[in-house]
Amino acid sequence: MKYQEKKVIFLIFFALISFSAFGQDGKSLPASKWAQSFENYLFNLGSVSGKFTQLDKFGKVLKGNFWSNGKGSIKFSYIPQSELIIVIKDGLISVKEFDEGPVSQYSIKDSPISSLFSKDFSLEKFLINKIVIQGNIGTIELRTKKNSSRNSVFLTGDYPNPQLRQWKLIDTQNNETTVFFSKIEKFSFLDENFFTIN
Repeated sequence: MKYQEKKVIFLIFFALISFSAFGQDGKSLPASKWAQSFENYLFNLGSVSGKFTQLDKFGKVLKGNFWSNGKGSIKFSYIPQSELIIVIKDGLISVKEFDEGPVSQYSIKDSPISSLFSKDFSLEKFLINKIVIQGNIGTIELRTKKNSSRNSVFLTGDYPNPQLRQWKLIDTQNNETTVFFSKIEKFSFLDENFFTIN
C-alpha cells in the first residue's frame, strides 16, 4: 500500500473517531452533564406536536401523530384514524380502540413517562441506572426500583445538543415498546378537553 493511501485511510479513521467521540459540533460533554441538559430540554419543551412510529416486542409497527401540552398530558392518535387513541394524563394511561370502544385505564404514577413532557419531570425522582453515549446519540435508563428492570424507561436523544428521538418502555409485565419521535414542533394552545377520551 502506498504512503498516500495509508495517510488517507488514517485521516478517515481519525475523522470517524473524532466524529463519534465529540458529536456534530466538535464538543465533548460528560455523560452526567448531557443528562442534565436533556432534562432541561424536556423541561422547556412546552406544547409540542409531531409524528411517531411505535415498535412492540413482536415487531409490529404502528404510526401516528402525537401532541403534548407541556403539562404532562400526551395524546397519541394512531393511523388509520379512529383505530386507537392513547392518552397519558394525571398519572393514568387511557387506551381506546375504535370510535365506539370502551376506555381502559391503568395507573403509571411511578413511571417516568407520567411526567416526561412537563415541568414536574426531574431525573432526581428516579434511579438513573446508566447513561450511554454512542457517537451522536445518548441514552438515559431510568428505573423506579433498583432491583428490577421492569417499569424502566430508556430516553434517547441527540448528543451533545439534546433533542428527543425515542423512548423505550419496559412495563411491569416486562412488555417492551419503543416509540420513535420525529417532526417535533411547538404550538401555541390546545384545550385540556383535547386530552380527554371517553
